Amino acid sequence: MSFVILQILITGLIDFGPLLFISIYPLFLLTLPINISINKLMIWAFIIGITVDYFSNSILGINSAASIVMVICQPMVSKLLYRKGDLENQIRTGMLQLGFARFTAYIVICLAIHHSVLTLIESFAFVAFIYNLPRIFISLAVNTVLIQIIEFGVFYKRSR
Repeated sequence: MSFVILQILITGLIDFGPLLFISIYPLFLLTLPINISINKLMIWAFIIGITVDYFSNSILGINSAASIVMVICQPMVSKLLYRKGDLENQIRTGMLQLGFARFTAYIVICLAIHHSVLTLIESFAFVAFIYNLPRIFISLAVNTVLIQIIEFGVFYKRSR
């Protein structure tokens, strides 16, 4: 829940303008234990997303919808990036377990799904997707760096 509190504090205290939205709470969803069922992942995604929506005064359900789509796509992204035996002995999908390059690819793909869904729902039209591309790319770059800093500073350092 510290990710949710940090997310609410950052978005509530700092206005980044229309081209950037900070989403660090997906790190929690993307690094949950590997053996957790998809149903539990979707419940976690809904609860965290609706909490962020409620406390950040955004459209109710927008973050939860984006989070649910992200966790539904998460197993497909894992199959795309990892060979069959890579994740069997791992507890979580973190930087220490996967390495920097594969963890970065995993985060970028999952965040791209999250941010695309979020902006499509927010603009209520697929036609405006072209105009939202700068927002998606800027937010994707900033959030990837923030998530990697948090992952490296909190989980990677503690595990070594």
